[in-house]
Parts: sequence; structure tokens; C-alpha cells
Amino acid sequence: MRWEVEVWYKPGVTDAVGDSVKKGVGDLGISGVSSVKTGQVYIIEGKLDKKQIDKICSGLLANGIVQFYKIKKA
Repeated sequence: MRWEVEVWYKPGVTDAVGDSVKKGVGDLGISGVSSVKTGQVYIIEGKLDKKQIDKICSGLLANGIVQFYKIKKA
């Protein structure tokens, strides 16, 4: 079985990398970009159920204070 987990910053949390990318886009002379958000995607394979994947996410992959995650079967 294969799982895909996306980890994103919660709304209102500063995304320093996203802010740097937005500035860099402007420095390249490209206009029109209003925001950039960064996140991570993890692909987890194995004989795991949703409860186990949720435990991996909440205990290891995402900091629940500033991030949220989405789980889907891939």
C-alpha cells in the first residue's frame, strides 16, 4: 500500500522560504505573483493502515502547532 502525505503551514504562520521565493521572482523581473506557499510531500509505502499513518504524521512529520497535514492513498 502507498500513502501520500502533504504537510503545509497553517494560515497565519510565516513561511520564510515562500517569502524568499516570492522576493526572488520579483528580482527576476517577473510580476504578478501575489503569494508563494511551501510544503512537503512524503510518499510512504508498506502494510500500514490510516491510523498508523496518522500516528506517523502527528508524531514525526508535522508540528501540529504550526502545520497541518493531508493524507491520501496513492
